[in-house]
Amino acid sequence: MLKKKYIQSVQDIFQYLGGYENINYFTHCMTRMRFHLKDWKVIDEEKIKANEHVTGIKKNEGGDEYQIIIGMEVAEFYETFCKINGYDTDGRTLLVKSTNSKDSDFKTKQLEEIKQIKGKFRVKGFTNKCLSFVSKVFSPIVYPLIGYGLLLTIWSLMTVEWNGDGTSLGDSIHFFGQFASILDILTSTFSLFITIAVSYTVFKAMRCTSIYGILIGVVLTAPGLVTMGAVQVEEGQTILSQYPGWTLLGKDIVYPWKINFNGLMVPMIGVAIFGAYMERWTSKIGNATARNILSPILIIGVTFIFAIFIVAPIGLLFTNYLSISVNWLSTNKIAKYIALPLLGALYGPLVITGLHHSLTPIILQGQSAYGATIIQGLCTLSNVSQGVATIAFVVLNRRVRQLKELGVSNGVSAIVGGITEPSLFTVNLKHLFPLIACSIGVFCGSIILVASNTFALQGASSIFGFLMFQHKAPEATGVTTWIGGGFVWGGISIIVSCCVTFVMTLILGKIKYFNSRTRDLLLEEYKEDLNELKLISKGDFKEILKKEKETKKSLKHQIKLEKRNKHIRNNV
Repeated sequence: MLKKKYIQSVQDIFQYLGGYENINYFTHCMTRMRFHLKDWKVIDEEKIKANEHVTGIKKNEGGDEYQIIIGMEVAEFYETFCKINGYDTDGRTLLVKSTNSKDSDFKTKQLEEIKQIKGKFRVKGFTNKCLSFVSKVFSPIVYPLIGYGLLLTIWSLMTVEWNGDGTSLGDSIHFFGQFASILDILTSTFSLFITIAVSYTVFKAMRCTSIYGILIGVVLTAPGLVTMGAVQVEEGQTILSQYPGWTLLGKDIVYPWKINFNGLMVPMIGVAIFGAYMERWTSKIGNATARNILSPILIIGVTFIFAIFIVAPIGLLFTNYLSISVNWLSTNKIAKYIALPLLGALYGPLVITGLHHSLTPIILQGQSAYGATIIQGLCTLSNVSQGVATIAFVVLNRRVRQLKELGVSNGVSAIVGGITEPSLFTVNLKHLFPLIACSIGVFCGSIILVASNTFALQGASSIFGFLMFQHKAPEATGVTTWIGGGFVWGGISIIVSCCVTFVMTLILGKIKYFNSRTRDLLLEEYKEDLNELKLISKGDFKEILKKEKETKKSLKHQIKLEKRNKHIRNNV
C-alpha cells in the first residue's frame, strides 16, 4: 500500500542512487531495501543517510548489494518506492518510466489505429476492469499451459488404442510404455498446478504479496481435504450428503465439508481475492511488530475459514454444474450444433470487445473436470481464420502496394502466432466484410468440429493449435470421436474454416456497398484509388512494379555508398 509519508523519501533516494540508469533491480528483507546497482560511485551516500526514514547503510560488495536500512516498515516503504518510481512489485519490471519526452507512445501508424479502434469497441467501466483483471490472472500461466498441452498430446499419442485393446504404442513397445509413464507423472498434476498458480497470480494482479497466494493455494489443496472426484454418489444422493467433513457443531451435523479446491478454478479466484483484501486490511495495523506477527496468521487463517465454511460448498456446486452445462452444450445432439458454432462465429467480435477473456476460466474448468473441451478448438479456428481473412483482403486489393506488407504481416501474425489484434483492428473490423467472412468460415468449421466430437486442450490458439487436438474424446464426456480421430477432423475443420473464410472474403468484397466503402478507406489511408488502379493493364502494372523495385534498389545502393564514403572521410 502506498504511504504518503514515504513519497518524498522514495523520490529522493531514487535520485541519490542514480535513477533508472543506475538501478538494475532491488528487493527487500525484514528491515532493509537491497539494491543491485551498475555503478556505486554515483551514489550520494551522505544525502541517503540524512533521509528521515533511513536508519543506516550496509554495503555488501561481495554480494553486489547496496543495503539501505529502513526498519520493520520496510515492506510499505518498498511498495511505495515501486509505485512512485514506476516499478512492478518484483523490483525489476519497469511499468511506467518518468520522462519529460513528448514523443508519442506509439511509433507506428498501425499501433495508433489499433489504440483508437480499441477505445471505440472495448467495454468500459466495471466490466472492463473485471476483464482486465481476468487477463492479468491468466496471462502469466499461458505458456506453461501450452507446454502442458504438448506433453499431454504426446502422452495421448502413446497411450491411445488405435485398433482395440492392447494396440497403443505404449503397449506394443516397452520403451514407449515407460516413456508414457514418465509423461503421465508430468501431466497428472495439471489441475493442482493451475489451482495454486491462479491463487498466486490473483495476489500478484492485486499487487499483494504473491507468496501468500501460493500458501493459500497449497493449504486449500492439501491431502487432508477430499477432491470432488473421490466422492462416490449413488442414484438419489447429492454430492454434499456424501462428502466427509468436520462435526464442529455436533456429532450428527457434518459442516463444514472437507472440500479440496483442486480443480475448482473459479472459487479459488474468489478466495484469493478475499485473501488479498485481508492483506490490505492487515497492512493498516499501526504497530509494525504486531502487524508482522498478526498479518500471516490472519491472512492465511481467516481466508482458510472463509474458503471452507462459505466458498467451498457454493463453489463446488457452481463449478460442478458449470462443467456439466458446458459439456451438455458440447455433446447434446441438438444444442451442440447451435451453441458452439455461434460461439465460434462470435469469437472474433468477443476479442474486439475484450470479452473473450471470460472464456479462459470456463475452458480451464471444463478441462479440469472432463480432460479437454471443444471450445479451445473454436478459438484456434477463429484466430487462424482471422489471419486468412486479412490475407484474402490483401489479395482482393493487391494493387494497393502499401497494403501488401502491412496486411500479410498481420495475417501471418494471426495464423502463426495467434495474435489477432493487428488483423482485426487494421483490416477486418475496419473494412467489416473480412470479419463477416471470418465468422461464416468459423461457423462452418465449427459444425465439423462439434459433429465429429473433436476435443482440444488449452494451449496455442494459432495454427499450432492443431497439436492440441485429442485423438479421442475424453471418456467422461460420454461421446465418441469420428473414425480417423481428432487430429484428422480437427485438421479438416481448420481447412474448411480457412477456405470458406477466404472465398467469402472475395465474394463479399465484390458487393457494391463493401467495395465502395473499401475504396474510400484505402483512398484516405494510402492515397490510391482502387478504380484507377483497376484501369491499368497487367503489363503496365508489372512495369510500374519493376520500376519501383529498381528505384528502391538504386536508393539502397546510394545509401550504402554514402555510408562508405562517410566512413572513409572519418578515418582520414
